[in-house]
Amino acid sequence: MLHKIVNNRYFQIILLIFLIGTISILFTSLGNSTKLILILMLFTFIASLFDYRKGFFILLFLRPVIDLATTQNWFYISGFNINLIFGALLIIFSLIVLAINYENLKINKLIAIWGLFLLWSFASLYYSFNIYESLRELARYTSIILNLVLGFLLIKNNKDLRDLIKIIIWSGLIPSLVALYQYLSYSGFIQGNVNRVYGTMTHPNMLAFFIILPITLAIFIFLNIRKERVESYIYLFLTIFYSSILIITYTRGAYVVLIIILLLLGILKFRKFLAIAGLALLLVYLSVLPIQERVNTIFINNQSDSINWRLKLYSDSLSYIGVHPVIGYGVGLSENVIANNRDFRLGATEPHNDYILLTLENGIIGLGIYLLLILTLIYQLFQKYLKEERPRLKMLSIFLLIFTIALHIMSGGDNILSDTSLEWQYWALIGALFALPLTTNNQQE
Repeated sequence: MLHKIVNNRYFQIILLIFLIGTISILFTSLGNSTKLILILMLFTFIASLFDYRKGFFILLFLRPVIDLATTQNWFYISGFNINLIFGALLIIFSLIVLAINYENLKINKLIAIWGLFLLWSFASLYYSFNIYESLRELARYTSIILNLVLGFLLIKNNKDLRDLIKIIIWSGLIPSLVALYQYLSYSGFIQGNVNRVYGTMTHPNMLAFFIILPITLAIFIFLNIRKERVESYIYLFLTIFYSSILIITYTRGAYVVLIIILLLLGILKFRKFLAIAGLALLLVYLSVLPIQERVNTIFINNQSDSINWRLKLYSDSLSYIGVHPVIGYGVGLSENVIANNRDFRLGATEPHNDYILLTLENGIIGLGIYLLLILTLIYQLFQKYLKEERPRLKMLSIFLLIFTIALHIMSGGDNILSDTSLEWQYWALIGALFALPLTTNNQQE
């Protein structure tokens, strides 16, 4: 078997590319850490070509981890950080898979609307005042839609879907362990007297919103497998561990998303679970003073609180939208627009609202396309839930429907669309779910 692999011409070409790439990297003037990261990324990319599905899983698993290299400045070449290089590898990998499997690709409504949004974003390059930033964001959007396409192409059956779900769940482990270390060593994002952990991300909010998807899927597995199996308690432990990490990010918007998910799950199906989860959340609120302070500020009119700061930012951003309401300023330029028009002493330049961000960048037309995408997704998930006859796929549909509703409600209060790790995994899972056709009988998984 090994002899056949070694003598395979395809294998020999790939091995040659890897050796040439490795030697080229070693003889550059880059730092040792950058060389190591480049070699590992090259190895990951080459390995992914031997098994596209496993390669896809590896890329999804590693994406939440690589921000650590960005925050620690381990990797930076001529303005390109590791996120951009990793995204480029994903795009190249996707194009290879598409070239080989293009006959199997069916352009469904979600792919078509994403494509329309991408085309409109591309058109904005014509009037963008910062082409470099626009191209970066355009490449990021391209990587997101390609994850939807890869999920649709590479997931063939229920086992593949289960493997993808588990990959997404376990991808939260390394970021969470890093976050735990930050909490214990008091080395997180210090805000006042609160140590907000951010794990391998660049900000606590990004970790918080990212970790909700693994939490949701871990709950899904725990509630849908027999309790006598040890595996169910492993996912219960991960649910509790990830939820604990979510708590110490002190991200109120993510708390709201989780509460909406638990509430809807309890109302629709799992009332006992809702009662237990609600009791646990109440206990955390009563026993952890920083949590009380963060939650209480929602109901107290404190001019220095981030909620009031957001409202002022939204008001200013709406006035900027009024200058170019239909077509916007250009994809990827919302922060530039705010920075150019707002005093830097007033705080961060991120819009902290995905819908304002999209309107600033792509105008009302771009926002309309995106809203059409989300509404279409919600409708299709609901139809999948109604028509699917396999119990676990039916249940996964309602879990993703609830997650989608909660996430896009909170998109009105934070930069969730900018969380690339979450967007990659979320749209890959959406593509995978719709890759499996509906059943016509009561067949069990």
